[in-house]
Order: sequence, then C-alpha cells, then structure tokens
Amino acid sequence: MPKKRVLFINYSLHSGGIEKSLVTVLSLFDYQTYDVDLQLFANDGMFLSRVSPQVNLLPPLFPAEYKLNIRQAFLALIKKGHPKIALCRLLVSFAGLKGTMGERLVRMWNVEKRFIKPSKKEYDAVIAFMEGQPIYYAVTKVQCKNKIGFIHGDYIAMGLNKDFDTDFIKHLNALCTVSESCKTALDQTFPMLSNKFHVIYNIVSSTFMRGMANEPADFEDDFTGKRVLSIARLSQQKGLDIALPAIAKLKQKGLQFRWYIIGIGPELESLQAMIEELHIGDYVKFMGERANPYPYLKACDVYLQPSRFEGKSIAVDEAMVMCRPILLTDFSTAADQINSGENGMIVPMNSDGIADGLEDLLLNDERRTQFTEALAKCDYTNENEISKLYTLIDQA
Repeated sequence: MPKKRVLFINYSLHSGGIEKSLVTVLSLFDYQTYDVDLQLFANDGMFLSRVSPQVNLLPPLFPAEYKLNIRQAFLALIKKGHPKIALCRLLVSFAGLKGTMGERLVRMWNVEKRFIKPSKKEYDAVIAFMEGQPIYYAVTKVQCKNKIGFIHGDYIAMGLNKDFDTDFIKHLNALCTVSESCKTALDQTFPMLSNKFHVIYNIVSSTFMRGMANEPADFEDDFTGKRVLSIARLSQQKGLDIALPAIAKLKQKGLQFRWYIIGIGPELESLQAMIEELHIGDYVKFMGERANPYPYLKACDVYLQPSRFEGKSIAVDEAMVMCRPILLTDFSTAADQINSGENGMIVPMNSDGIADGLEDLLLNDERRTQFTEALAKCDYTNENEISKLYTLIDQA
C-alpha cells in the first residue's frame, strides 16, 4: 500500500511553543506509513536543525532576506533580484502596524496571498500547524481533499477575526486545539462548525526532558540567591511588562532573587527601557534563545508565567514535568494546567497579584516543597496523543 502524502505548514521554526510542538510531532511521526513534506514561510529558526531527517523540507515561500527589518529587507530583496517580494515586504510592514492580532493577520495575508505561489504537489492531507497565514495558505494554495488546521490559543482572548476566519474554517475538515478551554472558545465563536473541532494536547516526553536537563545550566553570572525563570517570546501576549513592576515592588521590600527570561521577540527594547526606568537591572536578566532550556528549569526555584492569554502553555507543561513551583496569572486556560494551591499558584493578572504570589513562593520553602512533591506524583508523558492526528489524517 503506498504511503500517504502529508504536508505540514508553519511560519518558521523559531523558539516558540508552537514551533517546539511541531518539531516534537515530527520527531515521533510514523514515516513507515506517511511521506511528510514541511512547508515554512521562512526556513529559519533555532528548531530548524531539530527537524527529523525523514522530513522533506521544501523551499521557503519567501527568501531569507524577507525576515529582516523593513529597511534591511527591502534593499536586500532588491539586490537579490526579488523586486516583487520587496514590494510585498513593504506593504506587509504597513499592514501589521496597528489593530488586533486578527486584524493584522488578515491585512498581512491580503497582501501576501498576491505574491505566494500555489503548492506544486497534491497531498492526501495538509496540516496547517498554527492560526493565520498557515491556515489561509492551506485552504487557498494547496491541492488536498483533507485539510486540518491548528489554533494553539484561546480564540477569543487572542483577538482573531471571526468574520474573516469563518469561511476558512468551513473549508477545513478538522480544526484542532490544545485544551478543553480552547475548544470551548471555538465552540462559542463558531457554534455551527463545532463538529469540526478536536482537542490534541501538546506532546510531552518526560524521559527526554529529564535526560536533557542533566546538562549544566550556565546562568552566566555568580548570583547565589533564589532564581525565578520564565521561558517566553518577548511579546505583549506573555505579560512580561505586567511582571516588571512586581519585581520593583519586591526589590523595595529587600527580597533577594533574580528573574531570568529565556526567549527573544519584538518587545525586548521596550522591556529593557521599562527595567531601566524601574531601576531593576540587577534583578532581571535576559538570556536570549536556549536550544536546551531544561537545565535552567531544573535549577530554578520558581517558574513564572505572567501571560495575558495562552492555549495550553508548553513551557508550563515542561515546568510541571521538571516539578518546579509554578506561578501563573489567571489567563483563561491557566486552570487547565494548574490546580491553584495544590501543585502551583494562580494569581490575578496584575502587578500586585504577581508581587504577592512571588513573595509568598520565594519566602515560603514549605509551599514550594508542597508544589514540587505534588507535581512529582504525576507522569505527564502523553506521546499517544499523536494517534489522534493519525485518525484525522486517515479519515478521508
């Protein structure tokens, strides 16, 4: 029996949770049954080197220069002989300036769709692994009778565009999300399409993570106090700006700790300016990207996730596997992961709430031990989740 041809689509493979989830899925995939192509808009990112060698990585939809800031990208694309793509990049930069996430994604796609060529192959199944452009591309540019989409967050909280997305979801055979709360948001937004919605949890391998965590964690300083860690894209969604005044408040109280942030993103400069204004440069350290964050998780005293919204955070899943005391803001899906007071703490989504929760965890050794022991009693490995995806692929 011939193998089924499957196409995965994502924007890039930078160090985000969606990208990590995709690489994990591809590492576990059944290549005896399926031939797999991977189509990225940009073939770059820290996780690109971790893609299974059994995956056929297709040429990117945009040249490498497209990812540069607009001034650099425009000139570089012209020099490389891509005047039309240079125009696309210019128009996209204006399209993405203002509005909600949904409004920006729609305007950007309405530009990009004019410049992106259709897929050359026909597939048995196509899997658009994130919201926005990957789903739009799968529906309009790929020949396939079985189209599967993923939305990794709370559709309502993300501020996506219902009116625009409805027609795209109608053309999907299935739309997957990563938690029951996220599915509820889809059900509420698109009640007539609820038969298409499925929950496939982010895949976690405890054995793999704990093995990786045995490498040394170099925090690049000689600090000996308590360490707070966050793994997050430096974006508005992750709420790092909400947490910074909390750090300042605890500094004023004389607490000795340091907050380490692993990740990159567009808010770096504004966060650094805020840190300077609050005079907390000695309390916050940006670590940039880390291919292996698990040693840092293992070594931290508290894991902090101050997000405004999440789907089912992979970073929180990983902190749970590593049995770290976890502090979350009360984003809509927080209670899907943590039972507050039992194996972690959920606090109000404001600076005072974060300050109070962090002070409690830093000063209360007994509470941190309680959370660690509660997490250690569970096995979070769920590699069998991939079977749900095979079912959706094969159903056509």
